[in-house]
Amino acid sequence: MIDSYLVRSLKRVHDQAAETLKMKEPTSSETIADRFNQILEEFQEEYPENERLHKIEGVEGTTASITRMHSVETANEDLREIKLRTEQIADLFDIDVADFEQVDEATEMRPIVIQQNTDVNQETEVSQSIEYTQIIDQVDQAMLDNEEAEELKELIREFQNEIEDANTDESRLRDLVGRAKQYGAGIGTQVGVKLTMAGLQAGYDLIP
Repeated sequence: MIDSYLVRSLKRVHDQAAETLKMKEPTSSETIADRFNQILEEFQEEYPENERLHKIEGVEGTTASITRMHSVETANEDLREIKLRTEQIADLFDIDVADFEQVDEATEMRPIVIQQNTDVNQETEVSQSIEYTQIIDQVDQAMLDNEEAEELKELIREFQNEIEDANTDESRLRDLVGRAKQYGAGIGTQVGVKLTMAGLQAGYDLIP
């Protein structure tokens, strides 16, 4: 399993380079280049046998200035190169570049839109079914080994069963959310947030 810290750090550098490229005003690439070089070195130290990884080189970085407009394009070229090289590293470890989106503790559960049904109970049941299925699908797409993925999916099923039980134990719901948050690769936080939101929808305040 790939170190989740390295994956998060790589994602963060990729996102910073991509976002900085969108800026219209002159910008420097030195800081992001330094961060990329550091995470590249950490990857290479962690995986010394990966020859392709060790062929990827660092980026020097450029201080851009409005008085030297050529330096702006040089800095932008640095950022494009950093973005490309982070994606090359991701490819080497089968990391889905589509996962390189901002995900943190402030992540909110996306609303689930379903076709309106005149039977309110049936609509609620369908909505919850879709919700938990989507969370489990997200776990399947995360960078977890098979054993961890199955454990996390089982926690989600236990949460669903508990919240739908006639005598729901709120303390057990809290425990399941806490255990889910302990999983790495960014997925633990996402699942924890979504289960908390599902609890709120059902009338249980699971926010720590």
